[in-house]
Order: sequence, then structure tokens, then C-alpha cells
Amino acid sequence: MTTLITRHEVHDFDTWRAVFGGHQVNRRAHGATGHRIFRSGNDVTVLTDFPDRASAEKFLADPALRDVVARAGFVDTPVTSICEFVDTEQY
Repeated sequence: MTTLITRHEVHDFDTWRAVFGGHQVNRRAHGATGHRIFRSGNDVTVLTDFPDRASAEKFLADPALRDVVARAGFVDTPVTSICEFVDTEQY
């Protein structure tokens, strides 16, 4: 499994959330299998799971993503990282 980690600040969380929700079809079209959203005020971190790195890279390269960024009300440029799953352990 590969996870795309995206961190950004938004002007209004509810506006961002609505735009993010409307982009689900596009995420799925690129192979995304799910996501987790973390929030501290208007600072948002999204972990989106893909079956492999190539799928995550194609999603990031999709021109439709620029429209989503424009409509979502980002304060800053999103910081992204693609990470490969290594291990998990419960405590």
C-alpha cells in the first residue's frame, strides 16, 4: 500500500470539506482506496491510500486537481509526500 500525505492550511474547513468530498470520483478513478482526514483548526492533513506509487503520482499529475485546489480555499501551497507502508503495531 502507498499513502499520499497532503498537508495544507485552508481559509474555511467546511468549504474545503465540501470541495474535497466532491472530488471523490476522481480519487477513485486513480485507484484510491480510502482516506483519513486530520485537523487542527484550519490546518488539514489528508492521508489517501493508493495501491501503488504510480497511482498516487498520476493522481497528483491530474490537471483536474488544480481546479480543486483553486476552489477549496487553500491558504498555502499543499505539501505532499508519497510513502510506502512499512509496518504497524498496536499498543
